Amino acid sequence: MERSHDEMILRLPGTASEKQWLTDHLEALSVRERIVLSAAMAREPPQDMAGAVNCLLTLDEYEVRGLVGSYEALGGLFLSEQCVPQDQRAYFDMNALGQTYEDQHPGLFISNCYVEYPTRQPVIAYDGHDLPGSEAEGWSVRLKLASEAVPDGAWVKLPDYNEINDGGPGEIRLALDELRVKTVQDCTLLDARCILPCIQNLTSQYDDLADLIYDGQNLGFLLDERGQGSPDFLERFAAALELESCCRLNDAVNIAGDLSGYDLISRDKFLDKVTEELSKQEWAKGGDAVKGCFDYAAYAAALAEQQGYQTTGDGLNYIRKRDPPMLEQQRGGMTMQ
Repeated sequence: MERSHDEMILRLPGTASEKQWLTDHLEALSVRERIVLSAAMAREPPQDMAGAVNCLLTLDEYEVRGLVGSYEALGGLFLSEQCVPQDQRAYFDMNALGQTYEDQHPGLFISNCYVEYPTRQPVIAYDGHDLPGSEAEGWSVRLKLASEAVPDGAWVKLPDYNEINDGGPGEIRLALDELRVKTVQDCTLLDARCILPCIQNLTSQYDDLADLIYDGQNLGFLLDERGQGSPDFLERFAAALELESCCRLNDAVNIAGDLSGYDLISRDKFLDKVTEELSKQEWAKGGDAVKGCFDYAAYAAALAEQQGYQTTGDGLNYIRKRDPPMLEQQRGGMTMQ
């Protein structure tokens, strides 16, 4: 899909870091995202680069009705969603019905699709100070696919929920339509990027594109679920990836699906628990003078190592892969979890 908005966006007033952020993100926008960007720019063009950053961050809030490029097709979509019996459909004025749908779901026809505007004003994620990191971007893997008809390729963003929920054309189907092919088997992989910085050289990790898409989908689902809402999911996941020296996508998917098998605890909390346990020792009852002679931090570090913990790269946490219960009992001594 054409990049008609890129040059205009990059000419907006802004900082060098904003321009670099936008350049990087515009380069890898998926077909669906470019369709939405065209609608968003037509609705309310950003006035500066900060506004453009927020525009790109809210593209997922638009609904794209794939391969619906006319009021007649939009009317057909309305009938499908309303479960109108087949024998009654021929009696509807499809164009009028499509316009009724537009009144109820304001939007814009773009590139053989109908893009519905968000029902609520999107939240401003960037205030001009700290550019958002990858955790705010809502994707797992981006693939640049090419075909004989479109050798320069087009990007796909995963996960694509439409593909598994039969919700109409989504990321994958829109890209295939852009590439003028029927299946991913008709495509060539030009580039692949993962949201996880540790996953490099992704194009060389898979012989079958379908397998790459499958793992990219699963990683996206797991990242969205975040361990069924676990507040420390991302921190635990990052630490587990580091512990396992993970550099392959399929390994990352397995780790994300089995995070309950890893123990993560901050070094400060571990030290506090060790200190609390040691306060029950007879020697600790001798007062502060005696306790001041004991190196609690060194003892805690040694105990953590004994229990199989490793310090995370930032030095703030301990993490370990939990042993089977029988082996855990064999460790003996004071156990912190």
